[in-house]
Amino acid sequence: MGKSRNWVSRSIRQLVEKGCIRAYSTVIDLAQVYGVGSTVLFLRTNPREKNVSDRLLQMPELISLDGISGEHSLVGHFRKIGQKSFENLLDRVDDIVTIALQPKYKLIQILTTYKSHGFKIDTEAPHDTPLSAKDLELLSVLSKYSPSADSPFPLSQAEIGERMQPSLSQPAVSKAITRLELHRAIVGYSIDTDLSFIGLPIKFFLQVKAKPGTAAITARKMVELDEIWDLHRTSEDYSLFATVRTESINSYNSFLRKLFANEDIIDTQSTVSFEEWFVPPRTK
Repeated sequence: MGKSRNWVSRSIRQLVEKGCIRAYSTVIDLAQVYGVGSTVLFLRTNPREKNVSDRLLQMPELISLDGISGEHSLVGHFRKIGQKSFENLLDRVDDIVTIALQPKYKLIQILTTYKSHGFKIDTEAPHDTPLSAKDLELLSVLSKYSPSADSPFPLSQAEIGERMQPSLSQPAVSKAITRLELHRAIVGYSIDTDLSFIGLPIKFFLQVKAKPGTAAITARKMVELDEIWDLHRTSEDYSLFATVRTESINSYNSFLRKLFANEDIIDTQSTVSFEEWFVPPRTK
């Protein structure tokens, strides 16, 4: 940026104090973490049923939650660990749905992730070597961290080591992080912020139907589009599920016209996000 270290430090502190930077996050490729995957929940509710969203926000598996337009009113992205954990997740979703006046929901299984938080994901087969318990704990510590006015900067490697049980030295943390990056379990590093601060206030969930046999090729073309922040392949007829961020409705229309330049795309369905909840980091 051509700025001094002191300017960067001062600016980060101000962004934290203003609430622009809400959390630091590590982008993880769940496919490289054995037994971990994710699923998307579409749920019908109404604005008077605030207890539904409150209970969803309390679920430790929750990655993101939005209020949306259309047939459903909430969409949540959940991390699932193994079949038993997924069944437990379903039981708790069923329990939450029972308090809605018009209970209706559907789950979409995510098969492959091509892009996450703006980072392209290598979709090659996962490594055969499973991650150790220490690696998994390190990923848990790294996954998300909320700064404060007193501690506005990301955790240092020494602080990361102190949060682990048992604690790790800074050199050991450095080696472990390097190994996880080479393993492709760690894809990159990002922040959690209200993106209207950087001129991207409009958020859509886009489902794409591609010609039979072209979903993977279409996905590889879509990841090159800057407007797409997240892209997944699902088990649905509209097999590609994307999060799209733009500066305006007009720019979203321009994005769709650019998307349909790909003749393998048959149809799309767009859902606008009216409200995006901040999902705080989970504490042990």
